Order: sequence, then C-alpha cells, then structure tokens
Amino acid sequence: MVEEVLKITSKYKQHPQFEHYVQGFKQYYEDVFNLLPQSKKTLDIGCAYGILALMLKKRGDEVLASDMTAKYTNRKMFKDNNIDFIVNNIEKENLNAKFDLIVMTETIEHFNSNPLPAIKRVYEMLNPGGHFFCSTVMKERHGETTSMNVGKKGLWNDLKSWKDIPEYKGKWKDEHSYHYTQFDLVTLLSDAGFEVKDIGNVGNYSHWIIGVK
Repeated sequence: MVEEVLKITSKYKQHPQFEHYVQGFKQYYEDVFNLLPQSKKTLDIGCAYGILALMLKKRGDEVLASDMTAKYTNRKMFKDNNIDFIVNNIEKENLNAKFDLIVMTETIEHFNSNPLPAIKRVYEMLNPGGHFFCSTVMKERHGETTSMNVGKKGLWNDLKSWKDIPEYKGKWKDEHSYHYTQFDLVTLLSDAGFEVKDIGNVGNYSHWIIGVK
C-alpha cells in the first residue's frame, strides 16, 4: 500500500524533509496500517505529510486529516484525492464531528501541555465502540527527548511522569517535548476513559496502543 501511495505523492511538490522521512518509514507505515481497525469515518490527527491519510482513503475510509501546521502538507494533493484537511490544535479544541476511528501516530510526543485533556477530547469525538490508535517513539529504547531534538532537551524532558506535565502557555514548540513508556500510554488512555484493547511495538521504534470507547 505504501508504494501505491508514493506514486500519488510523487506527482506533487512535497516538504524538503519528505523524501528522507518516508524512505526511512516505509515499513513503519505498512505495519501501522495493518493494525488499524476498519472504519467508515476516520480522523488522522498530526497527519504531517499525509501518507497514512492517503492509505486510509485508498482502503475506503472517509478521511479528515488535521495538523497543528500546514507546512508539511500539500493541500492540493489532499483535495485531489478527496481528503479534507484542517489546521487544528487538539490540545486546545476538539472538532464538532464524530468518528469511528481516530489515529494519532508519532504526535503525542510533540504535545506542549499535559496530554490528558487532549486524549479526553479524542474520546469525546469517537462514536460508541469507536477506536483510538496512538503510537509514539519508545522511551525505553530511544531515551529522553535529546535523542530526537539534536541534543536539545524538550520542554518536559526531566519530569518523572506525564502526570506532572503542566499546561504550557508559551509559543508552541515543534519538537519532542516528552517521551512515553508503554505503561504511560496505558495509564493515559485509561485515565481518559478508554478500555485498552491491545498494545504492542512497531519494530524497535514505537509503542502503539488501541483504546475503545
């Protein structure tokens, strides 16, 4: 499926980092895609370059793609492939819509504030029985945020628990703010009201978790 989608992306001008990122994550995208529950209406939070959104569209989902910024996204590519795109900060506001599946891949580590309010918003946007898929770089293997921020500590690098992360009121930082363990993800989704359905790893890069409303 990734190769099919890359034939689409090759027709459009992409972000300068696109080629480097995608070449390193082809298998990651295939693995994640194969984990995602079936859905009629899907929200991709933190869609970035749009690879996963396009894959979901090709399998037949109605897809809404969102991100904090449009700088990674080719809007025309989305429009031509019947994918709606909006700039939205899930840390501040939810959407007035309901979904069967919400996907958030390699995004939560970028949150500037405590993640619980945002994950509760995700819960609210799901239909009963809907699924939430979240993946994030595994802290147990990659360590603290300095490993992903070119040696620079993220906002909450030194905190012992995600529960200690406060609300951040400064200018939004596009960086890894905090790295999560698998146990962190379980406690976070449970505190937000989810029933944890399954957990696992994507290769040796990311943890993933599926919660059900």
